[in-house]
Amino acid sequence: MEPIYISTNADLEQVAISCADVSVVALDTEFARFNTYYPMVGLVQLATDKHCFLIDPVAISNLDPLSELLIRPDLLKVVHAGSEDMEVFQYSLGVTPSPVFDTQIAAAILGIGFSLSYQKLVAHYLNIDVPKEETRSDWLRRPLSASQLQYAALDVVYLYQVYFDQLRQLEQLDRAKWVLEESAKLNDLLPTAIDPADSYLKGKGLHVLNRRQLGALQFLYAWRERLARSENIPRNRIVDPKQLLVIVKLGLDSIQKLREQSDLSSGQLRRYGSHILDVMQQSKNRPEPDLPLSIHADSEPIDKKKLKFLKKTVDNRATELGISPELLSRRRDLESLLRTARRGAAELPEFMKGWREEVIGRTLLEAVQ
Repeated sequence: MEPIYISTNADLEQVAISCADVSVVALDTEFARFNTYYPMVGLVQLATDKHCFLIDPVAISNLDPLSELLIRPDLLKVVHAGSEDMEVFQYSLGVTPSPVFDTQIAAAILGIGFSLSYQKLVAHYLNIDVPKEETRSDWLRRPLSASQLQYAALDVVYLYQVYFDQLRQLEQLDRAKWVLEESAKLNDLLPTAIDPADSYLKGKGLHVLNRRQLGALQFLYAWRERLARSENIPRNRIVDPKQLLVIVKLGLDSIQKLREQSDLSSGQLRRYGSHILDVMQQSKNRPEPDLPLSIHADSEPIDKKKLKFLKKTVDNRATELGISPELLSRRRDLESLLRTARRGAAELPEFMKGWREEVIGRTLLEAVQ
């Protein structure tokens, strides 16, 4: 089908009207991240059984009709590896699509491949080689070229076709609900939606810090996150995590100490040095009860024999289902299960709840009891 370029408010309103009676659309975005914190959307592609729309968010001033489409509860949005697309929509439109069906997740659940690329997905289902020439295009530049538009259109035209093939297979295996449940998690913990006060929890080496040091690191991470968002610059361009850890471990509290004992550049010291010192002083004044609890690394070794047994149990179940073992359980999930069992009450980690609990979780709980 010939793609329709949508570049005015009136055109976008017509798109919403044409989708009024549609129950499924294929959805994709083209975006750029040129030294920015947020992804900058350049194009939104949307395909139905009859039309392929290429929506230009740079040219359109009112994107509300698109936002309303994305959150329509009776309209299924089909994406491929959609976590970045969710972030794009969350920033550019203030909404995240729901409900969602991710074809990459479906491919894994159908045993076709884990983390399968879009090109391999289309080759498998449609025996078509998708061109890759425009993968690294500048999608914010105008006008977009004919080859860019054609490339963008194929991303959703083929995706729409693949969805119905996958749905048919999933329904035969009674696994469609697995895909919908897993796809819904794409909207969980988007990087742009995490509370800055919790951003330190993604750092490494936390277990070596005492509560006072951990409180300082929490404040530094929160300051960096807020600054990155407000100025739309990458976090690590401000200060990378290794240097934040050095600053709190050594208690660097002067520009001279920062210059001599950290690897901050002269530009970083000039722009952010005084701010870092202010944050460090604030953390010193923090009341003891307000400090975060210490994070203890579990130093007790995992029973390798039990871990091997659990992994074998997962592998056998994955073979029965014809899917990748890593889709059912990760090594860290099995280790977490063994640790809770050692404390006297085996508990499945969050990752293994939902459909995984029914498929493999209960079996693993019985195995460690």
